[in-house]
Amino acid sequence: MLVAHPPLEWWWASFAAPALLLAALAFDLRLAERTGGRARPFRLGLLTGLATFGPMLSWLVLPAGYFGWALLATVQALFFGVLAVALRPVLRSPWLPLATAVGWTGVDAWRAIWPLNGFEWGAIAYAHVDGSWLLPVARLVGGRGITFLVVLIGAAAYVVARDTVQGLRARESGPVEHAVAGARTPVLVLVGALLVSVLATIEPPAETGRLDVLVVQGNDIRHWEEDVAEPSYRITTQMRDLTVAATQDGPPPELTVWPEASVDTDPYTDRGAAFLPLLEESARTSQYLLAGMNLDGPDPATGFYRTQLLLDQDAEVAGRYDKRRVVPFGEYIPMRTYLDWFPPLQQIPRDILPHPEPHLVEVGDVPVAVLICFETLFAGVNRTNVLAGAEPAQLIVAATTDASFGESAEPYQHLAQSRLRAVETGRWVVHGALSGASAFVDPGGGVEQVTDLFGQATIRREVPLVEGLTPYLRIGDVVGWLTRAGILGLLGLALWQRRRPAPAREQARQEAAV
Repeated sequence: MLVAHPPLEWWWASFAAPALLLAALAFDLRLAERTGGRARPFRLGLLTGLATFGPMLSWLVLPAGYFGWALLATVQALFFGVLAVALRPVLRSPWLPLATAVGWTGVDAWRAIWPLNGFEWGAIAYAHVDGSWLLPVARLVGGRGITFLVVLIGAAAYVVARDTVQGLRARESGPVEHAVAGARTPVLVLVGALLVSVLATIEPPAETGRLDVLVVQGNDIRHWEEDVAEPSYRITTQMRDLTVAATQDGPPPELTVWPEASVDTDPYTDRGAAFLPLLEESARTSQYLLAGMNLDGPDPATGFYRTQLLLDQDAEVAGRYDKRRVVPFGEYIPMRTYLDWFPPLQQIPRDILPHPEPHLVEVGDVPVAVLICFETLFAGVNRTNVLAGAEPAQLIVAATTDASFGESAEPYQHLAQSRLRAVETGRWVVHGALSGASAFVDPGGGVEQVTDLFGQATIRREVPLVEGLTPYLRIGDVVGWLTRAGILGLLGLALWQRRRPAPAREQARQEAAV
């Protein structure tokens, strides 16, 4: 799972993850039976999660310290401990491949919403945005459909290998095909899953227009290395300078995108008044400017909105998107009254206030869906934003900063999320990152004009617009809802098995062994 994601991006390695986990659980079970001990599936699942999320989330050490990193990695790892417990009763069942696919996908679906708003980082589907034949499946059933098929294929391959080896070992005489007859069903499952993964595809909706889009990336400050006076004002000034330079020759762009937090202080307040002239000058260079900024809430001392504000050429407000899904302990402090004493949390003196409803902005007559920062991680937020207007959004803008994580794999893992959202919706995504990597993402998940990290840059393109809907946009995350229920069923089976009387468990074990 780790090497399948950036920076290595060996997506094909993800097929081995479920097979290796099942092999480890089966070995642990056989060892327990031989020694008279107890199987420890939770321990193995937890180890799987720690080996994955510990290194994968190491970029969190820079902004959150070792405690924050260890806490988040452990929470994610606990889900895989639960998955291993759920799979323990079905390790010798003919339904093992299907149960593993349901359980694994269900665990991902649960960690996307719980606890504290969820955090589905490192899901298998994100590894498949770069070259996998499975990617078009997302237009039908979303990214979780990709995860389901990958796990189903990997688990079926494990069962085929297991049953074949067991049949050959038990063979004394007779044709080899008789010895491996037990593997026929898992072979059919494997072949069927591979066929579905190839055939379950659909082309993206047709292009219906174009929008000239400029993305400005102005943060070149390596904050962990240098101490810069008034860094926020310097960044906004650089954003203004880059915007003016990029638009001084030729026609103005129809939309200029300034990523998340390009204007760190509310420019419509006294303390942010110095930012307003920079914003107004930049707005005059384009038909519309979609600028990332922080706007004060009703009580500026305690809360603010993380906003992409749409301005016309007169710097008048033409639309606004406020972030809907905020990150606990990074953008707000749950139960702040009881946790304010903890020193690391004092770095977050104000909470980001979430917007309660899906919404979008209108760039002229073009509806545009917006995602801010880690909202790219939540397919449901993206889908409901696309469908929030009278007409579906024809373009998606994903605005982020990513500067907090330094020169790590995080910006590329983050970009992978925008790539999957593009495939699911059949729409282009303008991925604007204040410190990189910025890019244009096509509906097939391909990227163009990817910028380097921590370098000043502008990218510009005539971006195709799309009005049609993919099946995923129409039906939503059916796979997620079904597998959430499925993993609960598997956990119920595991609990029921543990509560059975000891003689009944021993008889079932002997029958399974036979």
